[in-house]
Amino acid sequence: MGKKSPKESYQEGGVDETLSIENRLSEALLSSQTRLRIAELISRRPRTLRELARLTRMSVPGVLRHIEAMSKAGLVNEERVEMRTLPARKLYSLKGMKVMDFSVGDLTILKVAIDKAIEDKNTRDLESLAMEILVGRRRIKEKVRRLARTVDELLVNEKMLAKGINDLHLSDEERLVLLTTFSEETDDEAERVLERTQGMREARRSIDEALAKARHNVG
Repeated sequence: MGKKSPKESYQEGGVDETLSIENRLSEALLSSQTRLRIAELISRRPRTLRELARLTRMSVPGVLRHIEAMSKAGLVNEERVEMRTLPARKLYSLKGMKVMDFSVGDLTILKVAIDKAIEDKNTRDLESLAMEILVGRRRIKEKVRRLARTVDELLVNEKMLAKGINDLHLSDEERLVLLTTFSEETDDEAERVLERTQGMREARRSIDEALAKARHNVG
């Protein structure tokens, strides 16, 4: 029999040890926003299918299909819990990592941390520790919201810059020079880019002439 590829082993449901946890994570989670959401939820604490269905606004069978795909990749723990006042139920948690989702709007910010042993410190008040976690999450969310606004402003400014350059009476080469100059950190870096990737001779002179022409047209 021929040796199966890692992809074939993965598709049959077995976790191929040659696949790193990063590859399995990418295969099972990063291709699906819903699975990322589920991973983030069960990363915080174990949850039932019913709770996950409510939080993701999906059907229980729909959530189960995602859980099964994640389980095949070896990313999910399944635990049957006996309840004193309720029927026994299954709880699902993320195995071997933490997924923290701080996305806002169309800005996706994830922190994926592989579980490692932590230093054993003196026991702390659990309520205070839980409150610190909640406050920390709120602070990060607010910083991400500010970052999202900054990114939006940046996109608007970049569009205005491109439109301003296109509105000038410039040749195609001059537009390319200006776009390159304004998108690099320094004129020296722009010169290197024009020389190395565009094969432009006397790139510095072209930059100076294009800048002078743009200033004249704007003025």
